[in-house]
Amino acid sequence: MITKASDVILKVRPVTSGVEHRYYYEGPCRFGTGEALEPGYDRLANAQKAEKFLTNLRACAPKNVEILEPVHLGRTDDWENPEEQWERVAQAMPGSDVLVIMPALGTDDLVLELVERFDKPALYSPDAITGVSNAACLRCRPMKEHLVYANLTWQQLGFRLGIFRAWKVIRTTNILLACRFGGETSYSSVDTFNNYDAITARFGVHFRQLNVHELLDQMSPAQPGGNHTTPGRDTPDLTEADMKEVEALADELTAGAEETEVSREYLINSLIAYVTVKKNLELRDCRGFTVPCPDVCSTRRINEMKFTFCLTHSLLMEQGIPSACEFDVSCVLSQQALIAVSGMSPYMGNGYPLVMMDNGKLNVRHANEKDEATLMVDPTNLYTIQHSVAHRRMRDPSKNEPFALRHFAHDQQFGAVLRYDWNRDAGQVVTLCRFSPDGKKLFIAKGDIVGGGGYEKHNCSGPVFIRVRDQEDFFNKQCEVGMHLPLVYGDYTRELIALAELFGVEAVVAK
Repeated sequence: MITKASDVILKVRPVTSGVEHRYYYEGPCRFGTGEALEPGYDRLANAQKAEKFLTNLRACAPKNVEILEPVHLGRTDDWENPEEQWERVAQAMPGSDVLVIMPALGTDDLVLELVERFDKPALYSPDAITGVSNAACLRCRPMKEHLVYANLTWQQLGFRLGIFRAWKVIRTTNILLACRFGGETSYSSVDTFNNYDAITARFGVHFRQLNVHELLDQMSPAQPGGNHTTPGRDTPDLTEADMKEVEALADELTAGAEETEVSREYLINSLIAYVTVKKNLELRDCRGFTVPCPDVCSTRRINEMKFTFCLTHSLLMEQGIPSACEFDVSCVLSQQALIAVSGMSPYMGNGYPLVMMDNGKLNVRHANEKDEATLMVDPTNLYTIQHSVAHRRMRDPSKNEPFALRHFAHDQQFGAVLRYDWNRDAGQVVTLCRFSPDGKKLFIAKGDIVGGGGYEKHNCSGPVFIRVRDQEDFFNKQCEVGMHLPLVYGDYTRELIALAELFGVEAVVAK
């Protein structure tokens, strides 16, 4: 099944702790008056502290964070540490993604041992000053680099829970790669990840490969004896139910489009590709997709079958499923990072600066005279992100915006593509990011939409134009990661920096 980022739940295990004094006495480790010094009082006081801790934790937890039943680490002033207690705690650990700990004076060694034993990410309650010492101690322990954070406020703790949920989204992501040649080889995108094993080791992401000829064969009704590439095997070929879904989608898109300049026949062909890819994502438990455009195009099968994968990418992205052109696996994971921290639906495309040429014009493509005139009002610090994979839900992941349907192939007019008029969103802030080919850096930037182009055009157009703070700085830092840049609406710079830190990735932030 496709478990989208929005379906991922972070499971948080609260951990309370406390000491119970067995005798009446005062000193440097105990102070109070009256009944507060009597045996039995600590049990009541610790319970009240724990209830307040749990109330605050539940209140600060963001969406898609589940607060599990708490576990307790306790002892008396005999300083015992029985293994029986650890056996009880161990039963709760398998279902826990992150621990949120309420430390207490006299139990610091227990919570340190808790993290050491079970190697779980840990966040400390802002109500306990010893969270600072615990975090400092654990971060310096040999052999392991623990993900441990003290927190200044409950609001900060809630923010970090959201980042840990994004961390879990990344770590549980499987990406479907439709390959023609080797699994990491493509003529499409040389700046994508260069070592999948290293990416899996760092991020926990796994890759599921599917031969693109098998994928293309599945776009036709099943034949007796199996497909040409897999004779005699049962394969997930096009079914009557699939075609009903395709026809319904075609009706929905044509009814909703402001303009339609692609034949229904060719729209159907591109929707068959989408349904086939989505079925393979479900069969392989993947939540990301990419396919090498030139490698597949050169087989001539796309021309023969009269479709392109552009609409597949658009329809997946608008559902919050990362999908990238040109076998750009890095772009898929970068989209996933944006989706995980924002809940928005991404767009992606070639990112390049718009600069003044010797003829006094910008090096802009896919724009009409009106669009160019808008850019020339202030031609400074402009960038463009351009591909034919815009969709209906970039501004609001729950609402379809106006769109048009065009075709990709100039001459034969096949390959349905969606067009979006970016000019209606001038002034909107967008956040962009991209992982470097070795996965060790994450480029993070933001800009303001100035306008768009290519709405009335065909082929691989439909750019959005944005203004960045410092074009040269943006470009120099982009050169560390690659060309395709995914984006989402809104400013999520802080969240992406925090996510990079969790993975031990250098955040390369544009000015």
